[in-house]
Amino acid sequence: MTQNMDTIKAILGKIPSRIRWCFCTGMISGILIHAYMFANKLPNWDDINNVGTFGVGSEFGRWFLKYINPLDGIWSVPWIGGLFAVTFLSLAACMVVAALDIRSLTGAVIVPLMMLSFPSVCSMFTFMFTADCYAVGIFLACTAAWLIRRHRFGFLPGIVLLVLSLGLYQAYLCLALGVLVCGLFLDLLRGEKLEGEEARRVFLSGVKTFLVLLASVVLYNLVARWIFPNLDSYNGLSQMGQIDPARLPRLILRAYRWVAEYFILKPYSFINDFAWALNVISCLLAAGFVIAWFVKRRLWKQPAAAVLYLFLAAAVPLAMGSIIIMAPDASVSMLMLYQYVILYIFIMAMLERSLQKEDGLFSGRGGGRTGAGGGQVEQNGTALPGVLSLFMTAVLLLVGYENFVVTNEAYFRMDIAYERAYAYYNRIMERIETTEGYQPGDAFALVGEYGLSETPDLLGSYSMDGERFEDLSGVARETGLLTSGVRHNFMKIYIGVEMPDVSEETLEAIRQTEEYQNMPAYPAEGCVQKILDVWVVKTCEETLTPQGED
Repeated sequence: MTQNMDTIKAILGKIPSRIRWCFCTGMISGILIHAYMFANKLPNWDDINNVGTFGVGSEFGRWFLKYINPLDGIWSVPWIGGLFAVTFLSLAACMVVAALDIRSLTGAVIVPLMMLSFPSVCSMFTFMFTADCYAVGIFLACTAAWLIRRHRFGFLPGIVLLVLSLGLYQAYLCLALGVLVCGLFLDLLRGEKLEGEEARRVFLSGVKTFLVLLASVVLYNLVARWIFPNLDSYNGLSQMGQIDPARLPRLILRAYRWVAEYFILKPYSFINDFAWALNVISCLLAAGFVIAWFVKRRLWKQPAAAVLYLFLAAAVPLAMGSIIIMAPDASVSMLMLYQYVILYIFIMAMLERSLQKEDGLFSGRGGGRTGAGGGQVEQNGTALPGVLSLFMTAVLLLVGYENFVVTNEAYFRMDIAYERAYAYYNRIMERIETTEGYQPGDAFALVGEYGLSETPDLLGSYSMDGERFEDLSGVARETGLLTSGVRHNFMKIYIGVEMPDVSEETLEAIRQTEEYQNMPAYPAEGCVQKILDVWVVKTCEETLTPQGED
């Protein structure tokens, strides 16, 4: 007799409901938050130059990119790459929920919302040509953390996954570190009190975690340098893990400072006053939980346990800022700070742990009914646990909403920049084609960098609050689409004009000619002339000295 087996139902039945909720929330929120990007083509400078490739690779230590990039096609197609990335980010959220043993429905919804809405995801999607690979890197890092925490010998495949994640984008090691440190801190809160044996177990687990991460970095460096011996020094990431002990104390303080500046002291340009207030509240809640549990457990009576507790509490923000330690010479961008999302996940996990009725933060306060948040309610009628649960949930939902708003404002600003640049290049091409003597196929070049001009570019006279997104890496404004390194591919891909290659030597020779120096800048009459057999468009007067030159 043939057994009737519903395969999909059988698979789904083995997945805990909270994980299913987590994945579905990640997919829905990810698509809604980033639909603007997925439904349009909003390129930045790098995406224009890498529309059919994954960009940098083995020379930057990112040797695994070439294996992941073809999985959803080599072309930078927003809808395909976007859905692919959202899927893996949602799976990564599931791994975080499982790694930290978050069991509440609220936690299963909040964690993916935070992970899919955090501004670093916006930065990731602005580099759409490689967003799919970066999302896989995040998934591998989170899966490694889950394996290391939840399986006795999970550190073995965990090391492999961390090495692969590093081979996609080195900064995601910090995300795995953040999840693991949060997990160790939460382990200290299990049970009614922190016994010596429990503290010892957590300490040994922390040592094991450190050794696993160290082994991963060492193995990654060996593989990366075996594949490409002379790694490019771009942004300092090729030196990841090579730490000068003499610099370590300053780097640790610098890591704390970076985290404090982002959330409290010096918010990034895209963070408005309300979002800043939410971040301050989140930091205060995290600190409040740490202090409350210290008092609850009376840890001042257990010096060894107290030291471990305070060390792990301090390690959470240090893990968030650890990119400063791992790549001290890197020019840190928002794309490299995805691990900052750990703050919101940490307070969500702390809330859930605190509301445990048997041994939570509010247990032992007297027999009462159960509040809305799952905690005990005092017999005198107060409902502190329920109020705290509602308040924190509201704060995190508002954080997600603010991230949604700024993300779509950034996408809108990119859309405007693209439309302006497209119209600009069209006008340039029309001017070239209507110049007397020009024949299709003639070599032509756009000469002049707006970054070296005292006057702003012609498209930036109405900035539309563009300065707000200076700290949100990858968000393209007009100037970023008008540089010499972008023009060739923009004209080729979006205008449909094949620009013949003109060597740097020829361009420099053109700049030195009297004809070029006496030419007026676009759009004045005479801004297009033929010099050294090349039709030259003088885009602007370069009156500033390039950086690095006297």
